[in-house]
Amino acid sequence: MNESFAKYMAGLLDADGCLSFAPVDGKLYLRLVLCASESIDRSGAFIKALPELTGVGTVQTTVLTGAGHSTRNDWRISARTDLNTFLPWVIKHMVIKGKHWQWMLEVYTKMKGQNISPEGLNKLKLASAASRQLAGPLKSKSHPSWAWVAGYFDGDGCYKNRFDKKSGKWHRRIVVECSKSDRIALELLFKAFGGSIYDHDTTSVWSLNLGPRNSSMAEKLLPEMAKHSRLKKHKIAQLIHFHRQRLSDSTPTGEAIVQAA
Repeated sequence: MNESFAKYMAGLLDADGCLSFAPVDGKLYLRLVLCASESIDRSGAFIKALPELTGVGTVQTTVLTGAGHSTRNDWRISARTDLNTFLPWVIKHMVIKGKHWQWMLEVYTKMKGQNISPEGLNKLKLASAASRQLAGPLKSKSHPSWAWVAGYFDGDGCYKNRFDKKSGKWHRRIVVECSKSDRIALELLFKAFGGSIYDHDTTSVWSLNLGPRNSSMAEKLLPEMAKHSRLKKHKIAQLIHFHRQRLSDSTPTGEAIVQAA
């Protein structure tokens, strides 16, 4: 796994990854899970390929009942050697969960082979919940990498490219919503790309216009996202096509007239 892919995975796991303590036969274990429905990860191609792409983990497929009858694929890592191999690769690149996941890995390593009581497990889960609220990277970051941004957008981002009949206008933008405790990621995006941040009761939202009024940023950001994205390339491609078509339509055509001196 090269560094660019590690950064992408760090962004995606910052958004959608779940690392949790799990007792097995009275001993403490750690489990990493990343889930995606096949409506997002088309045919499950990416999630199913993760064991090969990363060299660790297994994939479990679940057919969900209810409306749509969608299928979900879960990539899981629970073997100690796999966790010790994979986690350090991504933790150093994480913006939101870096400190927390490093703390969890250190606790897991320290308690190797030890028994844990139900009371001890409850205390550990409370400590883990408190640690999770202290979002942040291992080392402060002044600018996000393109690969991390693409991964984070693939998880928590929504690329909008729709026509609003009520206003009669197109809405083209990227919107990211997260818990208020994870606002540090939105602040890093705002610092790098501008846009706006606003808060709700429990969540924060960052939004960046990707329409004609912000075409210079769109033309800079979108090709980089297309280069690294694994789950939302089709959404990005639609926005790139719009800007390329707009530029093509605005370019004058016709024969040049040259007058003799």
